[in-house]
Amino acid sequence: MFHIVGESPRRLTHWHRSTIERTKAFAIAIHIPVILWALTGYVISSTIFNMGTIGSVAIATFCSLLIYMIERIVLATPKKWYVNIVRLLIGVVMSILGASAVDLVIFDKEVTYQLRKVEELRIGSDYEKIITGQSQSILTKKVDWLKAQEAANCEANGQCGSGAKSIGPIYKALKNHADSLKHDYLKAQANLEDLNQERITKLDTAHKNITVESGLLARIEALHQYTMENKAALIAWGLFFTLILFFELMVVLAKLVFGETVDDQIEVMREQLSGHKARTYIAMNTSPLYEANMLLASANT
Repeated sequence: MFHIVGESPRRLTHWHRSTIERTKAFAIAIHIPVILWALTGYVISSTIFNMGTIGSVAIATFCSLLIYMIERIVLATPKKWYVNIVRLLIGVVMSILGASAVDLVIFDKEVTYQLRKVEELRIGSDYEKIITGQSQSILTKKVDWLKAQEAANCEANGQCGSGAKSIGPIYKALKNHADSLKHDYLKAQANLEDLNQERITKLDTAHKNITVESGLLARIEALHQYTMENKAALIAWGLFFTLILFFELMVVLAKLVFGETVDDQIEVMREQLSGHKARTYIAMNTSPLYEANMLLASANT
């Protein structure tokens, strides 16, 4: 515990109980954010960025070491009001980032669900316009084809056109025109089926690959959207976020809670005494009377 916070265990025999307990509390508090960042770094690297085991372990190690060094700086800084403000701001920023990263791991299924939902809505909206336009075109082509076919049948029955029942040149021309319109109608209908199949294929692909293609910011936005749409999820997320925030701020809170001990006061007195001796020594050696005193001392000897 003493090595973790940068203290020598040999000082244990000279310290009072309050200082020892405070040092152990600091050492225990450092473990909490370091472990959280190590686990979060590994999970995010492996699940979001699809890194291998070695790469994820390397990222987790780097994150934990970085947080450990920052927390050591927090413990080493003097306990003054402006330093406390800066320390608290750094701790809050780190805690928010850490809590957000942990939330992505805890609510991974909800994030995945939201990402798929958003992508499905986007694909559905894009294809809805195209399919609606294609359906209207099909109806128009069908009406044109049926009208042309009716005109050809009317010519063949002698009820309109030339007025004679025959399948002559006029009927054949009308029939060819109707067949051409029928071909256009069937082609448009086939295109509609292709569009529906293409939409299904894209939805299936998005459902399988959305977690692989989505980045960190997209997942954070998806988590925000999910919690905003579900009050129960918002409450649960708020509780988890607050809990992780306190975990991340544990070192800062421990530093603020523990006051000065007897050993701190003794150390301050020793430093003041050493400073006073140094200043006295300099004053004596730089005084105009110093050389005269030295001459008198040598004369007496």
